[in-house]
Amino acid sequence: EPDGAADTGTEAACGNYDLKKGCAKIFDPICGTDNVLYSNECLLCFQNLQRNTNVHIKKRGKCQEPRSDSSQN
Repeated sequence: EPDGAADTGTEAACGNYDLKKGCAKIFDPICGTDNVLYSNECLLCFQNLQRNTNVHIKKRGKCQEPRSDSSQN
């Protein structure tokens, strides 16, 4: 099973954007169900189009950083 990226979260309103023209440079962070931080909803839609993926909005705002992993020090 793939990451389950499309199994949860809210569908992005990609119909609101003209992805052929690109996205506005507005910082309105979206955390995708792939745990990637997108600068805005339009960019999440654009990445889905480019990669042929179906990432949803996990939550508005920044993704939670995992705090339990201390092996990166």
